[in-house]
Amino acid sequence: MKIKNNDSLMEYNIKSLMVPLMLVLFISTLDQTIVVTALDRIGQTLGNAAAAPWIATAYLLTSAVTTLIFGKLGDMYGRKSVLQISIAIFIIGSALCAFAPDMFWLIAFRAFQGIGGGGLSSLVMAIVGDLVPPRQRARYQAILGIVPAIALLAGPVLGGLIVDSLSWPFIFMINVPIGIAAFVIIAKKLHLPVRKSKHRVDIAGGILAVIFTTSFLLLTVFGGHDYRWGSWQIISLGILGITSLGLYILVESKVAEPITPLRLFRNSVFSISSTLFFLSTAILFVGMLFVPLMLQTVFGLSAFLAGACIVPLLFGLIAATMMTGNSIAKTGRYKKFPVIGSFLCGGALLALSLIPDHSPVWLIILALTILGAGVGFFIQVTVLAGQNAVSTKDLGVATGALNFFKNLGGAAGSAVFGAVLNSAMQKYGHQPMSPYHLLFMAAIPLAFIALMLALAMQEKPLSETAMEIAEGKIEAPEY
Repeated sequence: MKIKNNDSLMEYNIKSLMVPLMLVLFISTLDQTIVVTALDRIGQTLGNAAAAPWIATAYLLTSAVTTLIFGKLGDMYGRKSVLQISIAIFIIGSALCAFAPDMFWLIAFRAFQGIGGGGLSSLVMAIVGDLVPPRQRARYQAILGIVPAIALLAGPVLGGLIVDSLSWPFIFMINVPIGIAAFVIIAKKLHLPVRKSKHRVDIAGGILAVIFTTSFLLLTVFGGHDYRWGSWQIISLGILGITSLGLYILVESKVAEPITPLRLFRNSVFSISSTLFFLSTAILFVGMLFVPLMLQTVFGLSAFLAGACIVPLLFGLIAATMMTGNSIAKTGRYKKFPVIGSFLCGGALLALSLIPDHSPVWLIILALTILGAGVGFFIQVTVLAGQNAVSTKDLGVATGALNFFKNLGGAAGSAVFGAVLNSAMQKYGHQPMSPYHLLFMAAIPLAFIALMLALAMQEKPLSETAMEIAEGKIEAPEY
């Protein structure tokens, strides 16, 4: 992008693009939560309730893979065109889902929709990285960070409302007008350089990424639920995942244009940022998934009230994200925030592990709010520090890798701690609160590991103006 020695021009450009970028993030996140409420109704309508969970799983599988691949394609061929392709696939997939004649085709169309959905989040954050220098980037990413939180809140409520008052196809059709509006505005307003790569796309790496991601996610979906963790099915998935990961690393070290350049992980800041994103997302899912379950099974709250108790967690996350973004933009300092976040997450998990079953619910809500704030202190820094640690030509693939670790963290957090809870329930079934105490206690080491990594992370300087980037004064070294 050409900077005409005028940062106000840069600021005008990014402000004019914030609305369509926020719309893209909104529909990509909303689509993962709005469907959950409608699964039962869709299964009944299409006559195959047993297969309904695959409506969510199919999207998760394909979107996790394309998070990596589309980030790389954006680096190779220009982010604007790749983002437009992602939006187009997502819109077409949404429309196809709405008119699916049976469960098989709905699952297939959801997988197709996920191909487009996977690239949306990574490409949006990478585009912000193109338009805004690192120090000011935190403020804009903080604003964008609010959107997924709102979508997480709105999804289940909106999904229930649409299913009750209209019909389930409308939960997919809602994406179409929003996506078209975002596509048109981006086509007119977004101006980025068009890149052409002389290298070929890493097809072998893409196939291995699909195999690894699929085996890992299927392991988390089936493990401890459909099959025992020690069953041959789960062991086979584990072996397949490890083998494909090893081959993926081997291929990526050989090809000219790898999907995930291994040199990124030789940079300690990027490696730590990726791991922190994984850990903080796993912690977030512990709060979002298992606290409402505890409130229903132990405290006797309805599903609606238990779900409403998650709202303070998201408010805490939003507040911490905004505060972090503004502070980084003013001071250029970011290392202290994941340190604070580690203490807050660890403290909240410890409080949840000690709360007796006769405690007032407001104490649990307070702990959730602190947990959300702790995770919020991570989100900005993991993306910002990770992007700031790599060279400009790797911005897209780095952002895609960061989002990939976030997705894996959510899947691993759900699976591992779900297994911990199931095991504890079998052992302490007569003590309803004990399994949850054990669950939250088991999550505390994640906060401790995050603290050690945050303390070890080197704080690289953030450029203050667009001119510093244009002139090459602030640039990550080649490694």
